[in-house]
Amino acid sequence: GSAYVFALPAPTDYAETAKLTAADAAAGDNFGRSVAIDGGTVVVGAFKDDDAGSKSGSAYVFRTSDGGATYDQVAKLTASDAAGDDQFGRSVAIAGGTIVVGATQNFFSGSGAVYVFSTSDGGATYVQMAKLTPSDAAVGAPGDYLGYSLAIDGSTVVVGATHDDDGGSDSGSAYVFALPAPTDYAETAKLTAADAAAGDNFGRSVAIDGGTVVVGTEGTGAAYVLRTTDGGATYSQVAKLTASDAA
Repeated sequence: GSAYVFALPAPTDYAETAKLTAADAAAGDNFGRSVAIDGGTVVVGAFKDDDAGSKSGSAYVFRTSDGGATYDQVAKLTASDAAGDDQFGRSVAIAGGTIVVGATQNFFSGSGAVYVFSTSDGGATYVQMAKLTPSDAAVGAPGDYLGYSLAIDGSTVVVGATHDDDGGSDSGSAYVFALPAPTDYAETAKLTAADAAAGDNFGRSVAIDGGTVVVGTEGTGAAYVLRTTDGGATYSQVAKLTASDAA
């Protein structure tokens, strides 16, 4: 696998500036399954990398110091408790010096987990600072695929769990985690669709900007907008978006 970087040197003209590959690339790693970028730093997931067993997964960090002309691999991230079939790197997100990586098959019978890494030296090294798991993992979350999608804004992380069953088999959900203390992420909310139904796969994609979260569903072809007005303690669904020409 590989990842390509394109830049916009002129108002209407994107140009390919770099092609990223892993220093230890191997067949079947699925490098490029997930990508994220913030400033001059790019994160690329390889969820079938085999460093800690078949499909244990990894994520690679690249950085440019010349405005994007070249990128150097500066880190390879793996989970501290990595094991075969974790699929670490199925999703990635980055905000400043914080990188989050989803491992959809890790934790309680494959319920999934998300790992948080941070750097305090400008990206020379990254340290795992947290492992995020759902609060209801022990009461029916096996196979939920927590970490299928990820988004981060500041100290708030949104995580999709496409196969959660709260609204029916594989109806899906999304979890919100916040950083109330320097090293302590806490689950603050669990989001579901007001009209949740089996097979929706709510959480297939997620995005966040400030107090607004958007969650995509694969089964119904819709996106749900949820908003908080109390600093993230609660979220309310404010819209369901569908295509005008949906078919």
